Amino acid sequence: MKLLDRPATQTHPTAPKRLRLDIQGLRALAVVLVVVFHLFPTHVPGGYIGVDIFFVISGFLITGHLLREVETRGRIRVTEFWAKRVRRLLPASLLVLVASIILTMTVMPANTRIQNYGDIGYAASYILNWRLAANSVDYLNSEFPPTLVQHYWSLSIEEQFYLVWPLLIALVIGIAALAKKPQRRFILSALILVGVLSLGFSVFETMRSQPSAYFVTTTRAWEFALGGLVAMIPAARILPALRGLLSLIALAVITACAFLFGATTPFPGAIALIPVTATAILIWCGDSDDGSWQFAPQRLTHNRVVQFLGDTSYSVYLWHWPLILAVTAVFPAAGWGWRRALLVVPVTVGLAWVTLKVVEDPIRKAPGMLKRRSVTFGLMVVAVAAIIGVCAGSSVAIQHDVKKRQTEIESLLNNENMQGEQTTGLCVGAWAILNKCPDPYRYDEALIDPTFAQEDTPRRWFTEGVGKENCTQQRVGNFAERSCHFPGDGKNVLLIGDSHADQFMAPLQTIATQEGWNFRLESRTACELFVTPAADDDEDEIRCTEWSKQLLDSIEADPDIDVVLVIARADRVPAERTDAQPALARLRDAGKQVIVARDTPTVGVLGPDGKVFKGPECLTAQGVVDDACSWPDTKDLDWLTTAALELELDVLDLHQVVCPDGTCHMVTGDLIVYSDANHLTGMFAKSFTGWLERELVPLIN
Repeated sequence: MKLLDRPATQTHPTAPKRLRLDIQGLRALAVVLVVVFHLFPTHVPGGYIGVDIFFVISGFLITGHLLREVETRGRIRVTEFWAKRVRRLLPASLLVLVASIILTMTVMPANTRIQNYGDIGYAASYILNWRLAANSVDYLNSEFPPTLVQHYWSLSIEEQFYLVWPLLIALVIGIAALAKKPQRRFILSALILVGVLSLGFSVFETMRSQPSAYFVTTTRAWEFALGGLVAMIPAARILPALRGLLSLIALAVITACAFLFGATTPFPGAIALIPVTATAILIWCGDSDDGSWQFAPQRLTHNRVVQFLGDTSYSVYLWHWPLILAVTAVFPAAGWGWRRALLVVPVTVGLAWVTLKVVEDPIRKAPGMLKRRSVTFGLMVVAVAAIIGVCAGSSVAIQHDVKKRQTEIESLLNNENMQGEQTTGLCVGAWAILNKCPDPYRYDEALIDPTFAQEDTPRRWFTEGVGKENCTQQRVGNFAERSCHFPGDGKNVLLIGDSHADQFMAPLQTIATQEGWNFRLESRTACELFVTPAADDDEDEIRCTEWSKQLLDSIEADPDIDVVLVIARADRVPAERTDAQPALARLRDAGKQVIVARDTPTVGVLGPDGKVFKGPECLTAQGVVDDACSWPDTKDLDWLTTAALELELDVLDLHQVVCPDGTCHMVTGDLIVYSDANHLTGMFAKSFTGWLERELVPLIN
């Protein structure tokens, strides 16, 4: 997504350079689509295709530039090409990253800092897209708040393109020279091969895992290749009226995609061919001239406002997203509508113009030592290392504070295994409900810490706690499958479920050890148990169905299992898509004692954008208020609990702790209950030990 040197009108690589105002217009269109999409996602739900427009433009310009160099110099000066890209693109990019660090320290909610520091570090290394691909399911399910530099994923792809593309063309040229064949034919074949392979992988990966496919470089390479192919073919030589009509159709297609595509569109699979091909056609049709059709859309690009947006498109793209989040953090009442846009847009345009005139142009055109490749690369390494160092140091400091507090709370909760006044008087977390402590929902500023809660997830029990040596984990598809075993001489107890089962492992393992149970866990994250398959299931959903069936069969066939405890989320699929009752009946009829937990509810507080607040995020927004972010408990039972009750199985109602009086609470016993929209914090989950011991042990023993 770059504002590159103004290109030539002719598409032939050896043609003299002349201003292409139409490409500046395409840049303006692309950045407007992206900015409007981020400001008004429901109004222009497919505005994200602006990124793809930039990719095609980059493929066209860079391929043409490299081919001109080959034909004029006989070779590609790869390091010189990289140095020019660094001088052109990194100064503005790193400036915005520095500004994002400052905003993270001063403006953004404290609970978002670790995520922001992490993304800024990856953005400085231009590999953020791979980090987002790894976390894509969490991002798209809003498990994490968006970060100030989340939009750098596309810049990462572009930088990777700039790194690899000249090497690829240089390699192909070398092969052509050895074979004594025409270079252009080999280059054309290479572009076609890259395009076909990448497009095929994009279609496959989008069907397999659309969230991660959206971010990875290999699903987007074909868009650059298509732009490169346009650079290698002659410009359109058709009647001006026909060329204008074709351009109008292509522009209409892009516009339609921006309004008709959306979050549910399987992008960037085969459907991405529509806006990408339309962009390639617009570039192929070229700019308008005095003899062109009077209604040709290229004429609109000659407008000074359009050209200004094209000139500043790179900086506009860099600045707009961190400003959106910063304004939202400072003025939460501005919401996600026009009031916020009126604040963001003028500041974005102003900063973009200043960045262009003070940073981009002066450094790109700087004479003397700055033109030396060694100086360019040296300054790049120093600047990137400094940004990564600041982010890493800040993250480590926060993590140190989190672990210190976890240790302190764990030390306090470790008394829960002792009898007498130490447990009857304990008022930390769930103990405040069990012991009927006074004022359990107060907001004590000295104890309530949203930043701590954001990082205090039950995963620590698996990575650093007792579970580290007793559990194994493998990633199948996009999700983790865990198995744990804590040997004992008593009852054989098996816990099954998803990440909601995982979060109760700390208290359950403590109880199992006390009672002498032979305790095991089998779980797969984001996997609803006992759900029937559907024709449109993706790879992860298919694996979930297979895993559930295999687990059910193995439990039924294992005579040693005495008790099956089921804790799982059951609010994401409709009841008609489940077979929970026959599955639970199979386990019961196989001689197992089956106990089902009514899961903790999803957070029921909505933010200004209409989305469910995460726990710490909600508290940060509402401020210091007793019983902040509480919401009415639903009386409706989920399909898993309903099936258990219909079979007259034992049911543990976890709502009794989180929603003890018909109201669900975000703060209980001086602990924040939720780390996101549906998972408990690690310390609050650990504090369940007393309640689970009272409710579960009598059922099993």
